This record gives sequence, structure tokens and C-alpha cells, in this order.
Amino acid sequence: MSSPDQSDAARRQQLQAGNDALRGQIDGMLADLRRRTAEIQEKQSEAAAKTHEVTSEDGVITARVDATGTLEQLLLSSKAFERTTPEQLARTITSVVREATGSAQQSLQSDFASLAEPPELPDLFAGAPYLADFMPSSGPLVAPPDPAAERAARTGKQASRPQRDRPAEDDDEPPQSFMTEGRW
Repeated sequence: MSSPDQSDAARRQQLQAGNDALRGQIDGMLADLRRRTAEIQEKQSEAAAKTHEVTSEDGVITARVDATGTLEQLLLSSKAFERTTPEQLARTITSVVREATGSAQQSLQSDFASLAEPPELPDLFAGAPYLADFMPSSGPLVAPPDPAAERAARTGKQASRPQRDRPAEDDDEPPQSFMTEGRW
């Protein structure tokens, strides 16, 4: 028979081994958290420096947005008012800005997608639930504009307009504008 002191010592040794294993897991989780935090900070810095620029097919409109899709700069060429109506110009500006915004937001989501995945708790603690079961899987609350759809819609509209045989820059005659044609 074993003495009570030996069984207490064996029990303490088992508890110590369990505590050491738990400390190892917690240390591993903290190291992973530090690594992920550093990765996120690095990606945030990289993302903050990114800009996305889209130019309309005719080169008349250029929109530059930051990484979140916020418009930083909108450029209109000197031909912007000569080639179109105010309504068409407004639609094209909106489409170019939406394309740039969608491109920026998709890039941002892509850059951070791998960092947004929760750790699998059952891998760390037996019997723990999967965090993914508690997370919504429907994607973002508001989907960003689809850059390809914006461009296709814009080019589809432009393709239906009659095309000129030569670029406007090569014209020898004065440009015909909605302003000079009296179509206010």
C-alpha cells in the first residue's frame, strides 16, 4: 500500500503536468495572437498606402480612391464637356467611381480575409465549439460594387452609341458640344 504522502505527491505531480500543458497552450495562443497582431498592423500600413485608379475607356474621366474606396481625386479631361451630355457624363463619373471603389474594397477584403479567420478552438481545447459556427457566413453587410459589372455596363452603353471614324483629338473642325448645339 502506498502512503498518503506518496499519493498526494503523485496527485500534485499530475496537477503540475496539467498546469504546464495548459500554460504551454496559452503561451502558444499568445504567441499566435502577437504574430497575427503584427501581421494585421503590417497589412494596415500597406493598405493605407494603396490607391486604386480607374480611367474611363475614352480617357475623359479618372477617379482615384484610397484603400477603403473613398474618393481622393476626380479628374476630367478638357474634352469632358465636348463629347457627351451632362446626364451621360454624370453616369460615367458615377460608374468610374463605383468601379474604383469596388476594386479598392475587394482588394481590402482579399488582403485581410486570411487574418479574419477565427482559430479552431477544438484544436486547442478538446470539446470546445467551433467559432465558425457562431459567425455569420453571409459575407459583408453591404457588398461592394462589382468593378467588372460597372465596366461592362459602362462599355455596353458606350458600344451602343455610334462610333466616330477618327479620334476627336485629330479633328480639324471645332468640336460639337451640347453647349454649342443649344441642347441645354
